Amino acid sequence: MQAKSLYVHIPFCRHKCAYCDFFSIPCRSAIPDAYIDSLLNEISFYRRKRFSADGFKTVYLGGGTPSLLSPNQLSRILGAACIPAPPEEVTVEVNPESLSEAHLEAFASCPAKRRRLSVGIQSLTPSALESVGRVCGPKEAREALSLIRQHWPFELCLDLIAGLPCQSGTEFKDSLTECISYRPDHLSLYSLTLEEGTPLYRSIEGMDWDGDEADRQWLEGKGLLEAAGYVQYEVSNFCRKGRESLHNMAYWKQEDYIGIGSGATGSLYSFSDEAGIRWTNTRDIAVYTDFWHSGNGEGSIPRELERLDLAIEEEEFLMMGLRSTHGINSAEYRRRFSKLAPWKGNLEQRLGVTGGAWDRFSSLEGMAACCITEKEGEETNYSFTGQALAFLNTFLRHLT
Repeated sequence: MQAKSLYVHIPFCRHKCAYCDFFSIPCRSAIPDAYIDSLLNEISFYRRKRFSADGFKTVYLGGGTPSLLSPNQLSRILGAACIPAPPEEVTVEVNPESLSEAHLEAFASCPAKRRRLSVGIQSLTPSALESVGRVCGPKEAREALSLIRQHWPFELCLDLIAGLPCQSGTEFKDSLTECISYRPDHLSLYSLTLEEGTPLYRSIEGMDWDGDEADRQWLEGKGLLEAAGYVQYEVSNFCRKGRESLHNMAYWKQEDYIGIGSGATGSLYSFSDEAGIRWTNTRDIAVYTDFWHSGNGEGSIPRELERLDLAIEEEEFLMMGLRSTHGINSAEYRRRFSKLAPWKGNLEQRLGVTGGAWDRFSSLEGMAACCITEKEGEETNYSFTGQALAFLNTFLRHLT
């Protein structure tokens, strides 16, 4: 069976950041081994009974804070996820304050072809970090980056956020410039998004924050990264040549992926009359652990299910595919959606290439060079670059 991507959720944090709307809970002590045992049993279930009997294509440990795992726990998860064949790529997210040399050694022993360490820096400005409740300060971040420089010979990925409260444009630029000096292979640059229900959303009115300034910082950051040799290959992601995240590309290309762990999501696509499925595991960690700790995976798995009919899959094809500069392909669209009315697999008609949304959008000042149409035989690839990527949501709203 074709290998699929695996996402492993570690829903534990020392302290939840004020902007975060991902599922996680406070963890003041060690992550319970019972949770790790449950993860291993869930991995085994999907390998034995459902999918990826020959191994996973990519593996991603996210959170939460995976570096709260002990080195032994990290080794156990990676050992289970990397058999019977090594994945093409494994990524582990870490926070600077909880990273140790022992974590790096445990990850380095993983047999994956590519090993990617993803470090959440966010900023090196003390006031900005304090404003959003980050546990890690600049000192801890720099210590972690020094440790990585000494003991990590594989790929390094850094995350930063433009537009944090109490962060001037100069402070943001200085943070990004310092991070670039560590020569990461990949850098995710996000513009602060205010998510409803988060503490930051409720308190932002009383803070020194300007949404327009956030956009200005992000655009300046994009320019700095490109000047340093990084290529933007997705709305928020930049990398050195050949260092794109294969795992994230699987999401953007609508490849099947398995999500394990409390609160994790997985998707299996159909592109036919028979609907695909998306599931989200229970966020009740006790219920999750009780079910999977038995090891058999029999009975009704505690999770929510969503049907992915052809219309939903087509909408996501456009939304996810155009996030990446690889874009979307007319032959692939025809293969997947020839049964979906009213376009019947005609991507040019769907996009409005002649007199429609694509045509109008690409004719706007400054957009023509950012809306790329590449033809090869009977196939055509459509993609956005540069300025157009920043207006992707606007374009999608104007599709007929």
